[in-house]
Amino acid sequence: MGNKKANVPLAIEQLLKEKAAHSPCTYKVSAIAFDSKGDILGHTTNSHSVNWNVIEKDKVGRAGTAVHAERRLMARYGSLIKTIVICRAGRSGILRPIDPCPVCQRAAAKYGIKIVSLMPGNGHQHEC
Repeated sequence: MGNKKANVPLAIEQLLKEKAAHSPCTYKVSAIAFDSKGDILGHTTNSHSVNWNVIEKDKVGRAGTAVHAERRLMARYGSLIKTIVICRAGRSGILRPIDPCPVCQRAAAKYGIKIVSLMPGNGHQHEC
């Protein structure tokens, strides 16, 4: 993990915030995937798991859990992805701190994907 900071283009930051606002989850997270040329492959939000209303635990997760946005992108685009930028927005649209979970970090490492978190404070990001 590092603390390398760089500016995210305002258009990308705005897209991530708008997308996060559409998430059905309590923690509104969005992610955007880029290929090796820097072109956008796709973007998505976190969403409730298929079995989100069940009580027992299964491989998808416990009741009320979400499928992470970065994991949804990896499932869709796999090794085509070079970088994923993730963003968590509060209800008012203000950026909130976020880091990928250990499971998503391992999946990203498997595909050679760098996950970058968009953090509060002038659109700065840090590498995970």
